[in-house]
Amino acid sequence: MNPFKSFFRFRASLTFKFILAMFILVLICSAAFGYFFLARRMTLIQSHRENYVKSLANAFGPLFEYGGDLSQRSFLQRQVEIIVSDEQIARCSLFGQQGERLAHSEKRGSLSQANRIYTVHKPIRSREGEIIGTLQLGFTAGQMDLQMAELRRDILLVTLGVIAVGVLLTIIFTRVLLRPIEKLAAATEGMTRGEWDQNVDVRSRDEIGDLANAFNEMTLQLKESRSNLEKKVEERTRQLEDKIRELSEARMSTLKTLEDLQSAKGELERVNRELKEMDETKMKFIGIASHELKTPLTAIKSNIDFILSEKGGNVPEYLTSYLHTIRRNTNRIRATMDHMLDLAWIKSGRLLLRREPILLSEVIGEYINQIKPVEKNLSIQVDIPEGLCVYVDRTWLHDIFINLLSNAFKFTGDGGRISIVASQRKNEILHAIQDTGIGIPEDQMEKIFDEFYQVEMGKHGGTGLGLAITKRVIEEHGGAIWVESQLGKGSTFFFTLPSFMENENEQPLQTR
Repeated sequence: MNPFKSFFRFRASLTFKFILAMFILVLICSAAFGYFFLARRMTLIQSHRENYVKSLANAFGPLFEYGGDLSQRSFLQRQVEIIVSDEQIARCSLFGQQGERLAHSEKRGSLSQANRIYTVHKPIRSREGEIIGTLQLGFTAGQMDLQMAELRRDILLVTLGVIAVGVLLTIIFTRVLLRPIEKLAAATEGMTRGEWDQNVDVRSRDEIGDLANAFNEMTLQLKESRSNLEKKVEERTRQLEDKIRELSEARMSTLKTLEDLQSAKGELERVNRELKEMDETKMKFIGIASHELKTPLTAIKSNIDFILSEKGGNVPEYLTSYLHTIRRNTNRIRATMDHMLDLAWIKSGRLLLRREPILLSEVIGEYINQIKPVEKNLSIQVDIPEGLCVYVDRTWLHDIFINLLSNAFKFTGDGGRISIVASQRKNEILHAIQDTGIGIPEDQMEKIFDEFYQVEMGKHGGTGLGLAITKRVIEEHGGAIWVESQLGKGSTFFFTLPSFMENENEQPLQTR
Protein backbone atom coordinates (compact mmCIF):
# COMPACT_ATOMS: atom_id res chain seq x y z
CA MET A 1 0.00 0.00 0.00
CA ASN A 2 1.31 3.46 -0.96
CA PRO A 3 2.30 5.35 2.27
CA PHE A 4 1.35 8.68 0.67
CA LYS A 5 -2.13 7.42 -0.15
CA SER A 6 -2.46 6.03 3.36
CA PHE A 7 -1.41 9.34 4.85
CA PHE A 8 -3.74 11.26 2.56
CA ARG A 9 -6.63 8.96 3.46
CA PHE A 10 -6.05 9.45 7.16
CA ARG A 11 -5.42 13.19 6.72
CA ALA A 12 -8.63 13.57 4.77
CA SER A 13 -10.54 12.14 7.73
CA LEU A 14 -8.79 12.96 10.99
CA THR A 15 -7.10 16.21 9.87
CA PHE A 16 -10.34 17.57 8.51
CA LYS A 17 -12.12 16.68 11.73
CA PHE A 18 -9.43 18.39 13.83
CA ILE A 19 -9.51 21.52 11.65
CA LEU A 20 -13.30 21.63 11.71
CA ALA A 21 -13.33 21.25 15.49
CA MET A 22 -10.68 23.95 15.88
CA PHE A 23 -12.58 26.28 13.49
CA ILE A 24 -15.85 25.83 15.39
CA LEU A 25 -14.09 26.38 18.72
CA VAL A 26 -12.39 29.59 17.49
CA LEU A 27 -15.68 30.89 16.08
CA ILE A 28 -17.47 30.22 19.36
CA CYS A 29 -14.71 31.89 21.38
CA SER A 30 -14.50 34.84 18.97
CA ALA A 31 -18.28 35.31 19.06
CA ALA A 32 -18.26 35.18 22.85
CA PHE A 33 -15.32 37.61 23.27
CA GLY A 34 -16.59 39.89 20.50
CA TYR A 35 -20.00 40.09 22.12
CA PHE A 36 -18.33 40.77 25.46
CA PHE A 37 -16.09 43.57 24.15
CA LEU A 38 -18.83 45.15 22.00
CA ALA A 39 -21.25 45.14 24.89
CA ARG A 40 -18.58 46.55 27.18
CA ARG A 41 -17.73 49.30 24.65
CA MET A 42 -21.39 50.21 24.28
CA THR A 43 -21.76 50.37 28.03
CA LEU A 44 -18.74 52.67 28.34
CA ILE A 45 -20.02 55.01 25.62
CA GLN A 46 -23.48 55.17 27.17
CA SER A 47 -21.97 55.79 30.61
CA HIS A 48 -19.78 58.58 29.19
CA ARG A 49 -22.81 60.23 27.62
CA GLU A 50 -24.84 59.88 30.79
CA ASN A 51 -22.06 61.55 32.79
CA TYR A 52 -21.72 64.29 30.19
CA VAL A 53 -25.44 65.06 30.19
CA LYS A 54 -25.50 64.93 33.99
CA SER A 55 -22.65 67.46 34.24
CA LEU A 56 -24.45 69.83 31.84
CA ALA A 57 -27.69 69.44 33.79
CA ASN A 58 -25.82 70.23 36.98
CA ALA A 59 -24.30 73.33 35.33
CA PHE A 60 -27.73 74.64 34.36
CA GLY A 61 -29.14 73.87 37.78
CA PRO A 62 -28.19 77.15 39.53
CA LEU A 63 -29.53 79.23 36.61
CA PHE A 64 -32.94 77.55 36.83
CA GLU A 65 -32.95 77.53 40.60
CA TYR A 66 -32.50 81.30 41.06
CA GLY A 67 -34.10 82.29 37.77
CA GLY A 68 -31.53 84.99 37.22
CA ASP A 69 -31.06 84.48 33.56
CA LEU A 70 -34.22 82.65 32.57
CA SER A 71 -35.64 85.90 31.13
CA GLN A 72 -32.54 86.35 29.02
CA ARG A 73 -33.38 83.75 26.38
CA SER A 74 -30.50 84.92 24.24
CA PHE A 75 -28.02 83.83 26.90
CA LEU A 76 -29.58 80.38 27.14
CA GLN A 77 -29.64 80.11 23.35
CA ARG A 78 -25.94 80.90 23.17
CA GLN A 79 -25.22 78.22 25.78
CA VAL A 80 -27.25 75.69 23.82
CA GLU A 81 -25.44 76.56 20.59
CA ILE A 82 -22.10 76.13 22.34
CA ILE A 83 -23.17 72.66 23.41
CA VAL A 84 -24.30 71.76 19.87
CA SER A 85 -20.89 72.78 18.56
CA ASP A 86 -19.59 69.46 19.97
CA GLU A 87 -19.17 67.03 17.07
CA GLN A 88 -20.98 64.24 18.94
CA ILE A 89 -24.10 66.34 19.69
CA ALA A 90 -26.67 66.88 16.94
CA ARG A 91 -29.27 68.88 18.89
CA CYS A 92 -29.86 70.40 22.34
CA SER A 93 -33.03 71.73 24.00
CA LEU A 94 -33.83 73.34 27.37
CA PHE A 95 -37.29 73.05 28.90
CA GLY A 96 -38.71 74.88 31.88
CA GLN A 97 -40.51 73.53 34.90
CA GLN A 98 -43.86 73.68 33.10
CA GLY A 99 -42.48 71.94 30.02
CA GLU A 100 -42.06 75.12 27.90
CA ARG A 101 -39.02 75.13 25.62
CA LEU A 102 -36.62 77.93 26.64
CA ALA A 103 -33.84 77.30 24.08
CA HIS A 104 -33.14 74.93 21.18
CA SER A 105 -30.36 74.37 18.65
CA GLU A 106 -29.36 71.65 16.22
CA LYS A 107 -26.78 71.07 13.55
CA ARG A 108 -27.60 71.45 9.94
CA GLY A 109 -28.51 68.23 8.20
CA SER A 110 -29.34 66.44 11.46
CA LEU A 111 -32.99 65.96 10.42
CA SER A 112 -31.91 63.72 7.57
CA GLN A 113 -30.19 61.49 10.12
CA ALA A 114 -33.08 61.42 12.62
CA ASN A 115 -33.05 57.69 12.67
CA ARG A 116 -29.38 57.71 13.68
CA ILE A 117 -29.64 60.19 16.59
CA TYR A 118 -29.83 58.93 20.18
CA THR A 119 -31.77 61.31 22.43
CA VAL A 120 -31.07 61.55 26.16
CA HIS A 121 -33.30 63.39 28.68
CA LYS A 122 -31.89 64.58 31.96
CA PRO A 123 -33.92 66.43 34.60
CA ILE A 124 -32.45 69.57 36.12
CA ARG A 125 -32.85 69.49 39.90
CA SER A 126 -32.57 72.06 42.66
CA ARG A 127 -30.42 71.61 45.72
CA GLU A 128 -33.42 70.08 47.46
CA GLY A 129 -33.78 67.53 44.64
CA GLU A 130 -36.88 69.09 43.08
CA ILE A 131 -37.15 68.96 39.24
CA ILE A 132 -37.00 72.57 37.95
CA GLY A 133 -36.25 71.89 34.27
CA THR A 134 -35.18 69.36 31.65
CA LEU A 135 -32.13 69.09 29.38
CA GLN A 136 -32.54 67.14 26.14
CA LEU A 137 -29.46 66.16 24.09
CA GLY A 138 -29.37 64.29 20.78
CA PHE A 139 -26.11 62.42 20.11
CA THR A 140 -25.07 61.43 16.61
CA ALA A 141 -24.53 57.75 15.93
CA GLY A 142 -21.75 58.24 13.43
CA GLN A 143 -18.90 58.44 15.90
CA MET A 144 -20.20 55.50 17.89
CA ASP A 145 -20.72 53.48 14.70
CA LEU A 146 -17.20 54.24 13.63
CA GLN A 147 -15.78 53.08 16.92
CA MET A 148 -17.89 49.90 16.86
CA ALA A 149 -16.86 49.18 13.24
CA GLU A 150 -13.21 49.53 14.18
CA LEU A 151 -13.73 47.19 17.11
CA ARG A 152 -15.49 44.60 14.90
CA ARG A 153 -12.68 44.82 12.34
CA ASP A 154 -10.08 44.24 15.03
CA ILE A 155 -12.00 41.23 16.36
CA LEU A 156 -12.35 39.77 12.85
CA LEU A 157 -8.64 40.18 12.13
CA VAL A 158 -7.73 38.51 15.41
CA THR A 159 -10.17 35.66 14.68
CA LEU A 160 -8.72 35.09 11.19
CA GLY A 161 -5.23 35.11 12.62
CA VAL A 162 -6.13 32.60 15.29
CA ILE A 163 -7.81 30.38 12.67
CA ALA A 164 -4.74 30.49 10.43
CA VAL A 165 -2.41 29.64 13.29
CA GLY A 166 -4.81 26.93 14.50
CA VAL A 167 -4.99 25.33 11.04
CA LEU A 168 -1.21 25.28 10.80
CA LEU A 169 -0.79 23.80 14.27
CA THR A 170 -3.56 21.26 13.59
CA ILE A 171 -1.85 20.08 10.39
CA ILE A 172 1.47 19.73 12.19
CA PHE A 173 -0.16 18.01 15.15
CA THR A 174 -2.13 15.52 13.04
CA ARG A 175 0.93 14.81 10.88
CA VAL A 176 2.96 13.93 13.96
CA LEU A 177 0.05 11.99 15.46
CA LEU A 178 -0.79 10.00 12.32
CA ARG A 179 2.70 8.72 11.63
CA PRO A 180 2.59 5.97 14.34
CA ILE A 181 -1.05 5.27 13.49
CA GLU A 182 0.00 4.63 9.87
CA LYS A 183 2.54 2.11 11.11
CA LEU A 184 -0.13 0.36 13.18
CA ALA A 185 -2.50 0.29 10.21
CA ALA A 186 0.17 -1.14 7.90
CA ALA A 187 1.03 -3.82 10.46
CA THR A 188 -2.66 -4.69 10.88
CA GLU A 189 -3.11 -5.06 7.11
CA GLY A 190 -0.06 -7.32 7.04
CA MET A 191 -1.66 -9.54 9.70
CA THR A 192 -4.86 -9.80 7.67
CA ARG A 193 -2.73 -11.22 4.85
CA GLY A 194 -1.31 -13.87 7.18
CA GLU A 195 2.01 -12.13 7.89
CA TRP A 196 2.21 -12.79 11.63
CA ASP A 197 5.78 -11.47 12.14
CA GLN A 198 4.72 -7.86 12.58
CA ASN A 199 6.46 -5.41 14.94
CA VAL A 200 5.60 -1.72 15.21
CA ASP A 201 8.51 0.56 16.18
CA VAL A 202 6.83 3.44 18.00
CA ARG A 203 8.82 5.03 20.83
CA SER A 204 6.46 7.79 21.90
CA ARG A 205 5.73 7.78 25.60
CA ASP A 206 1.99 8.33 25.41
CA GLU A 207 -1.21 6.43 24.73
CA ILE A 208 -0.13 5.70 21.14
CA GLY A 209 3.13 4.22 22.45
CA ASP A 210 1.13 2.08 24.85
CA LEU A 211 -1.12 1.03 21.96
CA ALA A 212 1.93 0.06 19.87
CA ASN A 213 3.39 -1.99 22.74
CA ALA A 214 0.02 -3.69 23.27
CA PHE A 215 -0.14 -4.40 19.53
CA ASN A 216 3.31 -5.99 19.57
CA GLU A 217 2.32 -8.13 22.58
CA MET A 218 -0.89 -9.11 20.78
CA THR A 219 0.99 -10.22 17.67
CA LEU A 220 3.30 -12.39 19.78
CA GLN A 221 0.35 -13.95 21.60
CA LEU A 222 -1.54 -14.48 18.34
CA LYS A 223 1.48 -16.15 16.82
CA GLU A 224 1.84 -18.47 19.81
CA SER A 225 -1.93 -19.11 19.86
CA ARG A 226 -1.90 -19.91 16.16
CA SER A 227 0.95 -22.36 16.66
CA ASN A 228 -0.81 -23.98 19.60
CA LEU A 229 -4.07 -24.07 17.66
CA GLU A 230 -2.41 -25.83 14.74
CA LYS A 231 -1.01 -28.41 17.13
CA LYS A 232 -4.43 -28.87 18.76
CA VAL A 233 -6.08 -29.17 15.32
CA GLU A 234 -3.63 -31.89 14.36
CA GLU A 235 -4.22 -33.68 17.66
CA ARG A 236 -8.00 -33.35 17.36
CA THR A 237 -7.82 -34.56 13.77
CA ARG A 238 -6.02 -37.70 14.90
CA GLN A 239 -8.54 -38.17 17.70
CA LEU A 240 -11.39 -37.65 15.24
CA GLU A 241 -9.98 -40.26 12.92
CA ASP A 242 -9.75 -42.68 15.87
CA LYS A 243 -13.34 -41.84 16.85
CA ILE A 244 -14.53 -42.41 13.29
CA ARG A 245 -12.80 -45.75 13.28
CA GLU A 246 -14.37 -46.67 16.63
CA LEU A 247 -17.79 -45.46 15.42
CA SER A 248 -17.46 -47.60 12.33
CA GLU A 249 -16.70 -50.63 14.49
CA ALA A 250 -19.56 -49.70 16.83
CA ARG A 251 -21.87 -49.34 13.84
CA MET A 252 -21.04 -52.83 12.67
CA SER A 253 -21.58 -54.12 16.20
CA THR A 254 -24.88 -52.23 16.44
CA LEU A 255 -26.08 -53.67 13.13
CA LYS A 256 -25.27 -57.13 14.39
CA THR A 257 -27.07 -56.39 17.67
CA LEU A 258 -30.09 -55.12 15.73
CA GLU A 259 -30.15 -58.32 13.73
CA ASP A 260 -30.03 -60.30 16.98
CA LEU A 261 -32.77 -58.09 18.46
CA GLN A 262 -34.91 -58.56 15.38
CA SER A 263 -34.47 -62.30 15.69
CA ALA A 264 -35.24 -62.12 19.43
CA LYS A 265 -38.28 -59.96 18.68
CA GLY A 266 -39.62 -62.56 16.30
CA GLU A 267 -38.99 -65.27 18.89
CA LEU A 268 -40.68 -63.15 21.58
CA GLU A 269 -43.69 -62.54 19.35
CA ARG A 270 -43.92 -66.27 18.74
CA VAL A 271 -43.74 -66.97 22.48
CA ASN A 272 -46.37 -64.28 23.15
CA ARG A 273 -48.66 -65.83 20.59
CA GLU A 274 -48.18 -69.22 22.19
CA LEU A 275 -48.80 -67.74 25.66
CA LYS A 276 -51.90 -66.00 24.41
CA GLU A 277 -53.11 -69.23 22.86
CA MET A 278 -52.33 -71.05 26.09
CA ASP A 279 -54.17 -68.39 28.09
CA GLU A 280 -57.16 -68.65 25.79
CA THR A 281 -57.02 -72.44 26.05
CA LYS A 282 -56.80 -72.14 29.84
CA MET A 283 -59.77 -69.81 29.95
CA LYS A 284 -61.74 -72.13 27.71
CA PHE A 285 -60.80 -75.06 29.90
CA ILE A 286 -61.76 -73.16 33.05
CA GLY A 287 -65.05 -72.16 31.48
CA ILE A 288 -65.84 -75.67 30.29
CA ALA A 289 -64.63 -77.26 33.53
CA SER A 290 -66.56 -74.81 35.67
CA HIS A 291 -69.68 -75.29 33.62
CA GLU A 292 -69.37 -79.08 33.66
CA LEU A 293 -68.56 -79.21 37.37
CA LYS A 294 -71.44 -76.95 38.35
CA THR A 295 -73.99 -79.58 37.28
CA PRO A 296 -72.77 -82.44 39.55
CA LEU A 297 -72.02 -79.92 42.33
CA THR A 298 -75.57 -78.64 42.12
CA ALA A 299 -76.87 -82.19 42.33
CA ILE A 300 -74.61 -82.96 45.32
CA LYS A 301 -75.68 -79.78 47.08
CA SER A 302 -79.36 -80.47 46.45
CA ASN A 303 -79.08 -84.02 47.81
CA ILE A 304 -77.13 -82.90 50.87
CA ASP A 305 -79.65 -80.15 51.56
CA PHE A 306 -82.49 -82.65 51.18
CA ILE A 307 -80.85 -85.14 53.55
CA LEU A 308 -80.12 -82.44 56.14
CA SER A 309 -83.70 -81.21 55.91
CA GLU A 310 -84.71 -84.72 57.17
CA LYS A 311 -87.69 -84.77 54.84
CA GLY A 312 -86.76 -88.34 53.84
CA GLY A 313 -86.15 -89.47 57.37
CA ASN A 314 -84.06 -88.74 60.37
CA VAL A 315 -80.31 -88.47 59.87
CA PRO A 316 -78.10 -90.30 62.35
CA GLU A 317 -76.36 -87.83 64.61
CA TYR A 318 -72.88 -89.18 63.84
CA LEU A 319 -73.47 -88.39 60.08
CA THR A 320 -74.71 -84.82 60.53
CA SER A 321 -71.25 -83.29 61.00
CA TYR A 322 -69.96 -85.15 57.92
CA LEU A 323 -72.88 -83.94 55.84
CA HIS A 324 -72.35 -80.34 56.98
CA THR A 325 -68.69 -80.63 56.02
CA ILE A 326 -69.65 -81.95 52.58
CA ARG A 327 -72.16 -79.10 52.08
CA ARG A 328 -69.67 -76.44 53.22
CA ASN A 329 -66.95 -77.69 50.88
CA THR A 330 -69.46 -78.11 48.06
CA ASN A 331 -70.47 -74.45 48.48
CA ARG A 332 -66.79 -73.46 48.54
CA ILE A 333 -66.05 -75.38 45.31
CA ARG A 334 -69.11 -73.89 43.67
CA ALA A 335 -68.07 -70.35 44.69
CA THR A 336 -64.59 -70.98 43.28
CA MET A 337 -66.10 -72.24 40.01
CA ASP A 338 -68.31 -69.13 39.83
CA HIS A 339 -65.33 -66.84 40.40
CA MET A 340 -63.27 -68.62 37.76
CA LEU A 341 -66.16 -68.42 35.32
CA ASP A 342 -66.58 -64.69 36.01
CA LEU A 343 -62.86 -64.11 35.50
CA ALA A 344 -62.94 -66.04 32.22
CA TRP A 345 -65.82 -63.91 30.97
CA ILE A 346 -64.07 -60.68 31.99
CA LYS A 347 -60.74 -61.65 30.38
CA SER A 348 -62.41 -62.76 27.18
CA GLY A 349 -63.91 -59.26 26.81
CA ARG A 350 -67.45 -60.65 26.67
CA LEU A 351 -68.59 -58.97 29.88
CA LEU A 352 -71.95 -57.33 29.18
CA LEU A 353 -73.20 -54.64 31.54
CA ARG A 354 -76.93 -53.99 31.83
CA ARG A 355 -76.85 -50.63 33.61
CA GLU A 356 -79.83 -49.33 35.54
CA PRO A 357 -80.36 -46.74 38.30
CA ILE A 358 -80.20 -48.38 41.75
CA LEU A 359 -80.82 -46.69 45.11
CA LEU A 360 -78.06 -47.82 47.44
CA SER A 361 -80.21 -47.41 50.55
CA GLU A 362 -82.63 -50.06 49.22
CA VAL A 363 -80.10 -52.81 48.46
CA ILE A 364 -77.36 -52.43 51.06
CA GLY A 365 -79.43 -54.02 53.83
CA GLU A 366 -80.09 -57.12 51.69
CA TYR A 367 -76.36 -57.49 50.94
CA ILE A 368 -75.49 -57.30 54.65
CA ASN A 369 -78.10 -59.88 55.66
CA GLN A 370 -76.85 -62.35 53.03
CA ILE A 371 -73.34 -62.71 54.47
CA LYS A 372 -73.48 -61.34 58.00
CA PRO A 373 -71.97 -64.02 60.25
CA VAL A 374 -74.20 -65.18 63.10
CA GLU A 375 -71.31 -66.54 65.15
CA LYS A 376 -69.70 -63.07 65.58
CA ASN A 377 -70.96 -60.07 67.52
CA LEU A 378 -70.20 -57.26 65.05
CA SER A 379 -71.35 -53.63 65.05
CA ILE A 380 -72.48 -52.55 61.58
CA GLN A 381 -72.92 -48.84 60.80
CA VAL A 382 -74.47 -47.65 57.52
CA ASP A 383 -74.28 -43.99 56.42
CA ILE A 384 -75.90 -43.75 52.98
CA PRO A 385 -78.20 -40.83 52.02
CA GLU A 386 -81.71 -41.87 50.99
CA GLY A 387 -81.60 -40.46 47.45
CA LEU A 388 -78.11 -41.65 46.47
CA CYS A 389 -78.43 -43.53 43.18
CA VAL A 390 -75.79 -45.42 41.16
CA TYR A 391 -76.00 -46.33 37.47
CA VAL A 392 -74.58 -49.88 37.29
CA ASP A 393 -75.34 -53.51 36.52
CA ARG A 394 -77.47 -54.85 39.40
CA THR A 395 -75.88 -58.31 39.42
CA TRP A 396 -72.34 -57.00 39.45
CA LEU A 397 -73.18 -54.38 42.12
CA HIS A 398 -74.31 -57.32 44.29
CA ASP A 399 -71.02 -59.17 43.66
CA ILE A 400 -68.91 -56.04 44.42
CA PHE A 401 -70.49 -55.52 47.83
CA ILE A 402 -70.62 -59.24 48.64
CA ASN A 403 -66.88 -59.65 47.93
CA LEU A 404 -65.85 -56.58 49.93
CA LEU A 405 -68.24 -57.19 52.84
CA SER A 406 -67.28 -60.86 53.08
CA ASN A 407 -63.62 -59.85 53.44
CA ALA A 408 -64.51 -57.26 56.08
CA PHE A 409 -66.57 -59.80 58.08
CA LYS A 410 -63.93 -62.50 57.64
CA PHE A 411 -60.96 -60.46 58.90
CA THR A 412 -62.78 -58.64 61.74
CA GLY A 413 -62.86 -60.36 65.09
CA ASP A 414 -65.70 -60.65 67.57
CA GLY A 415 -66.80 -57.25 68.93
CA GLY A 416 -65.42 -55.38 65.91
CA ARG A 417 -67.09 -52.66 63.85
CA ILE A 418 -67.97 -52.46 60.15
CA SER A 419 -68.80 -49.06 58.57
CA ILE A 420 -70.41 -48.60 55.16
CA VAL A 421 -70.39 -44.99 53.89
CA ALA A 422 -71.36 -43.48 50.52
CA SER A 423 -71.39 -39.85 49.30
CA GLN A 424 -71.86 -37.85 46.11
CA ARG A 425 -68.66 -36.61 44.47
CA LYS A 426 -69.22 -34.71 41.20
CA ASN A 427 -70.62 -37.25 38.70
CA GLU A 428 -69.79 -40.35 40.72
CA ILE A 429 -70.53 -42.00 44.08
CA LEU A 430 -67.65 -42.58 46.49
CA HIS A 431 -68.07 -45.72 48.65
CA ALA A 432 -66.04 -46.68 51.70
CA ILE A 433 -66.18 -50.03 53.55
CA GLN A 434 -64.19 -49.82 56.77
CA ASP A 435 -63.40 -52.58 59.27
CA THR A 436 -61.45 -52.89 62.50
CA GLY A 437 -59.86 -56.18 61.55
CA ILE A 438 -56.26 -57.39 61.36
CA GLY A 439 -55.23 -54.92 58.61
CA ILE A 440 -52.98 -55.50 55.60
CA PRO A 441 -49.15 -55.39 55.68
CA GLU A 442 -47.78 -52.45 53.73
CA ASP A 443 -45.70 -54.66 51.44
CA GLN A 444 -48.84 -56.62 50.39
CA MET A 445 -51.24 -53.70 49.75
CA GLU A 446 -50.29 -53.46 46.05
CA LYS A 447 -50.73 -57.24 45.50
CA ILE A 448 -54.15 -57.90 47.03
CA PHE A 449 -55.89 -57.10 43.73
CA ASP A 450 -53.80 -59.70 41.83
CA GLU A 451 -55.39 -62.99 40.80
CA PHE A 452 -55.09 -65.88 43.30
CA TYR A 453 -53.21 -63.70 45.82
CA GLN A 454 -54.24 -64.13 49.47
CA VAL A 455 -53.09 -62.24 52.56
CA GLU A 456 -51.19 -64.43 55.06
CA MET A 457 -50.96 -67.23 52.47
CA GLY A 458 -54.67 -68.10 52.65
CA LYS A 459 -54.88 -68.79 56.38
CA HIS A 460 -58.42 -67.37 56.38
CA GLY A 461 -59.64 -69.30 53.37
CA GLY A 462 -60.88 -68.01 50.04
CA THR A 463 -59.83 -68.33 46.41
CA GLY A 464 -57.88 -65.11 45.97
CA LEU A 465 -60.10 -64.12 43.04
CA GLY A 466 -62.73 -61.94 44.77
CA LEU A 467 -60.75 -58.67 44.86
CA ALA A 468 -59.32 -59.24 41.37
CA ILE A 469 -62.83 -59.68 39.93
CA THR A 470 -64.14 -56.72 41.95
CA LYS A 471 -61.39 -54.46 40.60
CA ARG A 472 -62.06 -55.54 36.99
CA VAL A 473 -65.81 -55.02 37.32
CA ILE A 474 -65.46 -51.58 38.92
CA GLU A 475 -63.05 -50.48 36.18
CA GLU A 476 -65.45 -51.79 33.51
CA HIS A 477 -68.06 -49.45 35.01
CA GLY A 478 -65.61 -46.51 34.72
CA GLY A 479 -64.70 -46.38 38.43
CA ALA A 480 -61.62 -47.07 40.54
CA ILE A 481 -60.81 -48.96 43.75
CA TRP A 482 -58.02 -48.50 46.30
CA VAL A 483 -57.30 -49.45 49.91
CA GLU A 484 -55.89 -47.78 53.01
CA SER A 485 -54.83 -50.00 55.88
CA GLN A 486 -52.89 -50.05 59.13
CA LEU A 487 -51.67 -53.34 60.48
CA GLY A 488 -53.60 -54.36 63.57
CA LYS A 489 -56.12 -51.50 63.28
CA GLY A 490 -58.17 -52.41 60.22
CA SER A 491 -58.62 -51.53 56.55
CA THR A 492 -60.76 -49.21 54.45
CA PHE A 493 -61.66 -50.09 50.85
CA PHE A 494 -62.65 -47.08 48.72
CA PHE A 495 -64.29 -47.43 45.31
CA THR A 496 -66.22 -45.18 42.93
CA LEU A 497 -69.17 -45.94 40.66
CA PRO A 498 -70.98 -43.65 38.20
CA SER A 499 -73.91 -41.68 39.57
CA PHE A 500 -77.30 -41.71 37.84
CA MET A 501 -77.93 -38.13 36.60
CA GLU A 502 -81.03 -36.47 35.18
CA ASN A 503 -80.82 -35.29 31.59
CA GLU A 504 -82.04 -31.71 31.99
CA ASN A 505 -80.13 -30.12 34.89
CA GLU A 506 -77.58 -32.89 35.57
CA GLN A 507 -78.68 -33.28 39.23
CA PRO A 508 -78.57 -36.67 41.05
CA LEU A 509 -81.80 -38.62 40.80
CA GLN A 510 -83.67 -38.61 44.15
CA THR A 511 -86.37 -41.21 43.43
CA ARG A 512 -86.65 -44.35 41.37
